[in-house]
Order: sequence, then C-alpha cells, then structure tokens
Amino acid sequence: MKLNRGVVVILCCLLGYVSCSRNDRESQLRQVVDGFSTAYFNWQFRRAVPYCTDESVVWLRYAASQVHQEDVDILRAQEFGASHDIGDIWLEGDSAMVTVEVRNYLRMDTIGREGRMISDAAFRLPAVFRNGKWKVCLCGMPRACHSK
Repeated sequence: MKLNRGVVVILCCLLGYVSCSRNDRESQLRQVVDGFSTAYFNWQFRRAVPYCTDESVVWLRYAASQVHQEDVDILRAQEFGASHDIGDIWLEGDSAMVTVEVRNYLRMDTIGREGRMISDAAFRLPAVFRNGKWKVCLCGMPRACHSK
C-alpha cells in the first residue's frame, strides 16, 4: 500500500503536536508542583496559594493556623530551608499524581507540640488540569508516604 506524501507529513505533524502537547503539560505540571513544594515545605503557606485549586486553600489556612512561635524559632535556626526533587509523575487525562522527595523540612506535630525536623521524606501530591492550568489539589494536609 502506497501512502501519499501529504498524508505522511500530516500524520508526522499530528504525532509531533500530541507529543509536544503532553511534554508542555508535564512541564507546566512540574513547575506548579515545584512552586507549591518550595512554598509549602518552607511553611510559606500564602505563597503556595496560587499553585492550588480554590478548594485546597482551606488546608493551607489550617496549616497556617497551627504555626506556633516554637515552630518559627526552629525554622529560623535552620541554616538551609527545605529542598525537594520531583520524582515520578502519573498522568491520566486531567489528573496527575506527583511524587516529591523532600529534605530538611519541619514536620508539624500534634496540636500544641512543636514540629520536628525530618531529613528525608516522600510525598504524593495530586493535581488537576483546569482551565488550561495545572493546580495541586489537596483533600487534606500532605502526608509523607515514607520518611527517614
């Protein structure tokens, strides 16, 4: 079967577009999760708001309401802030799950007790694609799936 050159060119262009579109979406997702993680794990909850869905903001407000002076003192005593790396990304349509490896962060403890420093932990952050943008979608406070 002989294919027309025009058909082949169109198919190649479509494949390239789909591939670039997925890469662009994944790149935007990485940027959003990176911005959220930088702010959230350094307890800059207000800066995390633009990276979240509207319904997630309640969890950032809750986290901010649990900050005590002892926590602030611990954070200020650290030579370096929290850092992170983005790991695996699972994309399915307009939903995603992103693994983030976080180092040197202050984990909130139970109510009324100061937090404690954690050297390394992994989190899975859900995200949704809405109105042409990725946003982290919190259904609760992010919890480590494992820590050291």
